[in-house]
Amino acid sequence: MDIQELISRGRLILSGAPKRLSVFELTNGKRSTKEIARKARRSLSSVIQDLEKMEDLQLIEKRRDAKDNIIRKDGAVVYEKVPLIKHISLSYFRAVARTDLLVKKTPTKQQRGLKRASLHIPTEPEVLDICKHGEDQIYEFKAPGTDTDRITKEIAAFLHTKGGGVIIYGVQDDGTVMGSDVRRQDLDQRVQNSVRNTISPQPRIEIKQRNVMGSAVLLIIIAPWDRKTIYQYTKDLRYYIRKGTNVFALKPEEITSLSQGQYVI
Repeated sequence: MDIQELISRGRLILSGAPKRLSVFELTNGKRSTKEIARKARRSLSSVIQDLEKMEDLQLIEKRRDAKDNIIRKDGAVVYEKVPLIKHISLSYFRAVARTDLLVKKTPTKQQRGLKRASLHIPTEPEVLDICKHGEDQIYEFKAPGTDTDRITKEIAAFLHTKGGGVIIYGVQDDGTVMGSDVRRQDLDQRVQNSVRNTISPQPRIEIKQRNVMGSAVLLIIIAPWDRKTIYQYTKDLRYYIRKGTNVFALKPEEITSLSQGQYVI
């Protein structure tokens, strides 16, 4: 079982259950069930029930000595977190924002003017949640070592979308977190140079770093389309858009729609 599966299991029983989350936090391989109950100010029976549920989901286990005997203190069992999640922040087990709601709503006609929708930059727990759910209209995964030209073409496609996008560098197509093979500053330099040389007019791109389960992943942030600018990918003189998880060349009628400030769906 991998760490992402364990975190998903943890969220299943810990998210929205602060008392149970407190028991999980107090489980450290030193405290017995009685000590945890005292510190949590709960009955021993309810704490044991919570611990047994966590054990069933393989989040914790009974601590054992060198002879594989279960360790007890004052007749009460001592539990510890399983090694894979022993040092994972509790924030990963709390409720995470729905990834389909991470893009803020487009302003109303009265509010709009020159404003456009803004893109929420995912937190570390949210990045893990996105990796679990997979790529979609907004999120694209790129494994470490991906060619910069491929990244730039994805950027060119995201630039014409209503919600913008986030390219998560350091994650495989299946959502496995590998970590970046370069520093944020190095990827930023490569991507910014490539964007400057292959996308016209030059858009503004940001790159942020998030540390997910001990690995650094880099987020390439592409803002939602401003409903005015049309960006050309100068390597082949085409215009692109992202639909779902794919990149398509814009058709003449779609380019016309963009030129009129209309979104292409």
